[in-house]
Parts: sequence; C-alpha cells; structure tokens
Amino acid sequence: MRALILLLFLLAGCAFFPLSEADCRPASWRQRGYDDGYFGNLPQDLRLSEECARRFGIQVAGGEYLAGWRDGHDEWDRLMGSMGMD
Repeated sequence: MRALILLLFLLAGCAFFPLSEADCRPASWRQRGYDDGYFGNLPQDLRLSEECARRFGIQVAGGEYLAGWRDGHDEWDRLMGSMGMD
C-alpha cells in the first residue's frame, strides 16, 4: 500500500512544483512538446499556457508544442510496441 501511495506522489509530482521562467522560455516549443511526448508524458500545453501567461506574461505556441508532442508520442508508441509493452 505504501508503494502505491509513493508511486502516486511521484507521478503527480509536476503538479506540486510551479514552472520556472526557464520552463516558459524553451529554445523551441516544438522540441519541448516532442520531449514530453517521447517520454510518455501527457500533453502539458494547457498547464504551460495558463501558468506561463499568469506568472511571466509569456505566450505559449500551443500549435507548435502539440505538433511536437504528437511526433514524440508517436515515437514513444513505436518504442513501447517494439518492446512488447503496448
């Protein structure tokens, strides 16, 4: 039971930590999205858009982020499928 609780806290960890200004100023929104998708993360476009605008007045290029996320997530799906984890 303790392991399950610990796992839930680890998975929800990003919700407990606010974004930094560096998180809101990536070199490329498409690359940021790709990285999130490639590592199997859910899209963070809404969180990024809301928090970056509210805290730092930064606009997120949501279309670029989501295009990158789809590409990264497709790659993640292929990797998981080739490992028999689909």
